[in-house]
Order: sequence, then C-alpha cells, then structure tokens
Amino acid sequence: MNNIKIITLFHTNKKIPFMTCIVKDVEENEQVIKLTLQNGDNIHVKDYDYFFLSESAHECDQE
Repeated sequence: MNNIKIITLFHTNKKIPFMTCIVKDVEENEQVIKLTLQNGDNIHVKDYDYFFLSESAHECDQE
C-alpha cells in the first residue's frame, strides 16, 4: 500500500483552506511546498501560510 496522505493548505493570515488534495509525498523548503500526487504529477505551491497533513491511511490501518 502506498503512503497516501491528505493535505490541506491555508491562505496567509486566514483560517480558510484554499486547497485540499491527496498526495504521495510532500517536500517543503523556505520558498515552496512540492506535492506529489497519486498519478505522479507534481504541484509547487508558494504563498501559503501553513498546512495540515493527515496521517497516512496505512498508519491508521495498523492501530
């Protein structure tokens, strides 16, 4: 099973999410966050304030 997670990104200075998607991998640096989707495509997001990353489905199944 893949390490699938749900990520929710929020606007700067707002508590309203502007994007929620299912991802295989998340890489973050000072300038951008890189999201790798299930199909292998990548999305690069700038100008976000913070994000919430769920536990993987596989980790939840182990509990």
